[in-house]
Amino acid sequence: MKNKVIFLCTGNICRSPMGEALLKHAIEARPKTSPVRGLEIISAGTSAVDGMPPSANSVSALVRVGIDISSYRAESLTQKMLDECYALFAMSRSHIDEVRNFYKNPPERMFTVRQMIPDCQHPDVPDPYGGPLSEYIEVRDEIAEAIPHIVKYLEHELKKNS
Repeated sequence: MKNKVIFLCTGNICRSPMGEALLKHAIEARPKTSPVRGLEIISAGTSAVDGMPPSANSVSALVRVGIDISSYRAESLTQKMLDECYALFAMSRSHIDEVRNFYKNPPERMFTVRQMIPDCQHPDVPDPYGGPLSEYIEVRDEIAEAIPHIVKYLEHELKKNS
């Protein structure tokens, strides 16, 4: 069964772990009957070093909104993940291009995180790697802005297909 929602970035230590954590947090607030509760939310990187901890600034940016990702560890994107993927939310269009070019049978539902925001003019989330905490907070907020739209989309799609 395709029940995974994947957040995808490059190293899986900054943006995608934040997306994963923010969506998990939002889903916890949904009614127990919401179909999104049956999804497994994960994140991965196109060039991740497996086992790497999240960047300190990613951890700090999320701690400020009451979410702890300090125990998270990076994972590389695998074909198995994609085979089980219901929807993929990438941080940039280049990540979607990589999936299309280097993996078999890419998921039908692939978007950049920010594409989920109606009338969004900037679909990519910038990579804050190596930048100051303020950049990570901006990135967190850019991802967080999309989360309610992602939840709404997933609920609509799951209800439509049930």
